[in-house]
Amino acid sequence: MNRAYYIDRLRILLTVLVIFHHSAIAFGASGGWYYVTPHATSGLTQQTLSLFMAINQAFFMSFFFFISALFMPSSFDRKGFGKFLKDRFVRLGIPLLVYTLLIHPTLVYGIFKYLGKETGSWLHFVWIIDTKYSEPGPMWFVLTLLIFEIVYAFYRKYFRFLLPVNISGKLPSSMSIVLFIIITGLLAYGIRFIFPVGTSIFGLQLGYFVLYIAMYALGIIAGRKNWIDRMPLQKAKPWFIASLVAIPALAVAIALTKSPEAAKNFMGGFNVKALLYAMWEPVICVGFCYYLLMLFKKHWNKPNKFILSLSADSYTTYIFHPLIVVGYTFLSEKIDMPPLARLAFVLILGIPSCFLVAHLIRKIPGAKRVL
Repeated sequence: MNRAYYIDRLRILLTVLVIFHHSAIAFGASGGWYYVTPHATSGLTQQTLSLFMAINQAFFMSFFFFISALFMPSSFDRKGFGKFLKDRFVRLGIPLLVYTLLIHPTLVYGIFKYLGKETGSWLHFVWIIDTKYSEPGPMWFVLTLLIFEIVYAFYRKYFRFLLPVNISGKLPSSMSIVLFIIITGLLAYGIRFIFPVGTSIFGLQLGYFVLYIAMYALGIIAGRKNWIDRMPLQKAKPWFIASLVAIPALAVAIALTKSPEAAKNFMGGFNVKALLYAMWEPVICVGFCYYLLMLFKKHWNKPNKFILSLSADSYTTYIFHPLIVVGYTFLSEKIDMPPLARLAFVLILGIPSCFLVAHLIRKIPGAKRVL
């Protein structure tokens, strides 16, 4: 099988978007993050950043799940049940445990120290976080991916006969894409009656999980049926245009919302705003993911040593980027600049620093086996 070099570039792009996403939240955009600077953006700048966060959220993590799933069938075919699961526990389980039990509480400890809060000793603080307030932070993605891949492995070995996949080799039709958007949107709307956006269980925001599951499943099917290689860029353009048209629709709906209390209706519940947001997300997801896949496949599918190196480092970059983003956010507070300029400062220094640190960590003997 020829290497899909465009996937390397997409993986780098999505990792950069993760860094941008969390940095923007640190400067006032909507969303949850370890540390939000008191010198944050406000007004129109904050609203614009929050709109970018909504667009990002609608597609970038779902895209990660899709890309991760593309190669799962062939990986399972090569390795078999036991080796596949062992590899997943090493590559996903070990970093997840290290981050949750050590890196996450250490980062929180550093933030408490920076804010002058009482912490006690580092060891005692870590113990308290691990035993009473444990969560995976951004590694919720790795936890979720591990769960998905365990389920997939057990399905392939023991339960395939219960849900046989016999999908035509035909490419997905426009009608099937429309149905995908409608069904995932309505399911997300229903799930958010119980789990509104912003509520989580051990760091997992279940209100977003309909698209995560659907895109992971779609990635498995696309990989097995070789859809991506057979899809043309021209077919993706109308869906991307539809997603661009949908962006101002949400912006207008948010602008017409007069109070913070009313804005919470977008997060879930039996109301029009929640339905609009739930249906808006899969439109963005399909348009951006479909178009970016085809665009990168057509124009950026050539080998490049530097790109291959960055792609290999992207997983480690994802794991360690919170430490670097928070550190540069602290540093930016020492500089007399407007909030947007300080966000630019964090991004300009933070993004290359994240990849450089990741590259150096992977130079440690044995690290590449896990990272």
